[in-house]
Amino acid sequence: MEGYEDIDNITKRQNEMLDNSLQQQRDIINKQTDLNVAELERNKQEIDKDANKTNQALYTEYRKASNPYGANAENLASKGLGNSGYAETTQTNLYNTYQRNITDTLNKARDLKSDFDFQISKARQTGDITLAQNSLQIYNQKMQLLAQEYDMRNNRKQFLYQQERDRASDNKWQQQWDYQKSRDAVEDSRWQTQFDYQKQRDAVADSQWQKQYELSKKASASRSSSRSTSKSGSGGNSGVADTSNSKVTAKQVINNIQIKQGTFMDKNGKIIANPGVIDGLSGKTFANVEDVLKYYNL
Repeated sequence: MEGYEDIDNITKRQNEMLDNSLQQQRDIINKQTDLNVAELERNKQEIDKDANKTNQALYTEYRKASNPYGANAENLASKGLGNSGYAETTQTNLYNTYQRNITDTLNKARDLKSDFDFQISKARQTGDITLAQNSLQIYNQKMQLLAQEYDMRNNRKQFLYQQERDRASDNKWQQQWDYQKSRDAVEDSRWQTQFDYQKQRDAVADSQWQKQYELSKKASASRSSSRSTSKSGSGGNSGVADTSNSKVTAKQVINNIQIKQGTFMDKNGKIIANPGVIDGLSGKTFANVEDVLKYYNL
């Protein structure tokens, strides 16, 4: 499985080591069992050899005892029993004893061989039991490896999951940071635009104020000149102006002028000022203050 190759390789190597260990133990146990069985087989063969030797010795003794010319026959003959029934009974007894000894020897040999067969079977069973025990130990170790592999896979799965979550969190943070950076750039640009716009409006307002100020000075100077002319034409009257033909003064006109705000931005982002003025007395709109004064012939 992708992402778990190192765990698979470790588990595979550990299982191979356990299999090799089990095989080595089997080889050792089988070899030891074979050696034990071989030793028992040799001892079993020695029983047959010993039985054959015993039988040969019994046969030799029997032949000596039953020899018609042997010591027993001479002894019977010296007693006058050489051809008697006693002599025949003696021969029969010798033969029966010989057969009985042979039978006993063979029975004992058979019992001993049976015991060795049992020992051989037991040795093989012991080897099989040892093999079974070793196999069980290896099986338990493999089960432990399986549990260990499960833990490693589970830990790796949790690690990969956390790693993916961290990556997603980092990406989300980066997106939010980029978004905030973009918004900050837009806000900075908007602030700069507003600042530049306000700066130009302030410049326009300053210019208009300066013009009004200059016009006010000019109107004040004009009124002073008009009063001087009026006094000289009245011939020294009491100084009260003739109001029968009175008209609007420049001061009244200027005091009633309203600046019309008409600043706007063209398609290139440039601030264009075209304020205009409103005459508060007539309610008419003029391009500038000079045009208002001209309207009243001032």
